[in-house]
Amino acid sequence: MSESNLEDLLAESADPAGRAEYERYPYIPGQTAYVLAQGYQFPKPSRRMVGDPYAVVRRLSFPIDIHQPGSVAERVREIEERCPHAVDAIRAMASSDLKRAKWGQSGPARPILLVGPPGCGKSTVARTYAEIFGYPTMTMNVGSMPEGFAFNGTHQTFGDSRPSAIVEFMAKSETANPVIILDEVDKAPNRTQHGCVQDALLPFLDVGEAKTFRDAFLNTTIDVSRIHWVLTANNLSMVSAPLRSRCQVIHVNRPDASHVHALSKNLIAEIAEDLGLSRKWFRLDGIELEALERHFSGDMRVLKRMVETIVEEQAETWGHG
Repeated sequence: MSESNLEDLLAESADPAGRAEYERYPYIPGQTAYVLAQGYQFPKPSRRMVGDPYAVVRRLSFPIDIHQPGSVAERVREIEERCPHAVDAIRAMASSDLKRAKWGQSGPARPILLVGPPGCGKSTVARTYAEIFGYPTMTMNVGSMPEGFAFNGTHQTFGDSRPSAIVEFMAKSETANPVIILDEVDKAPNRTQHGCVQDALLPFLDVGEAKTFRDAFLNTTIDVSRIHWVLTANNLSMVSAPLRSRCQVIHVNRPDASHVHALSKNLIAEIAEDLGLSRKWFRLDGIELEALERHFSGDMRVLKRMVETIVEEQAETWGHG
């Protein structure tokens, strides 16, 4: 929305509270963005409605933030230290951040499809990227989704209708470019009564279509083109050709024994945080590291269980110290 259009809208508003809202959420080119179609106004709830069906997305009437993390190179190095086996994946996910740091602007982030064997840490590296860069993040296991309603929204003629989960998250996070992690896209059912999940994702992953994505519940277009999409799959052959063509495919190999030290340090930090304890209370000595390296099979899930065992044994010694 241009500044003149915004002024016209403010001038027409007789509601001081509404004007205050526009002043509270200003439009700043390059820093905030309108994602709803120009001039769209949410309908007022009718007396027959129970509550406000638009409450979860009304925030989108106003500009929302474009997250722009600083110290990009330093953040990339930190993630590479945590996930040394996935450097290609890290740099692909951070490509738009690196481009903005170098040229001052980034443009839409190309969707990333991480492919690799189970337990190689695809989801972990995606979550680590989002965490270190400070992006609001939503993770969805699409392998367990029977249909694509969560992405497209449901028409208001349905009894339990609601907006797209993606649109809801943009409103909740007040961010135009959050990170959305979609796990196990290769396992999503491809034949359902109301359309398959992989097909439902296609409009989001094409920049042109994403700028005018139509939410079935709101019945209007929404610009979702700034979202950072990270998809994971074990088997690339089970991902449809149209979906693959919209993504940059990055293969993530299993980590090996040379990565155990760095990965174990990160796992200790995660486990300590889950327990509400300081990571400084736990450490791995030479014998423990040697044992982990000797028994490591390349599966991050197994490594985490082994590190959890070490942490539990160290915690038990506290009571006998």
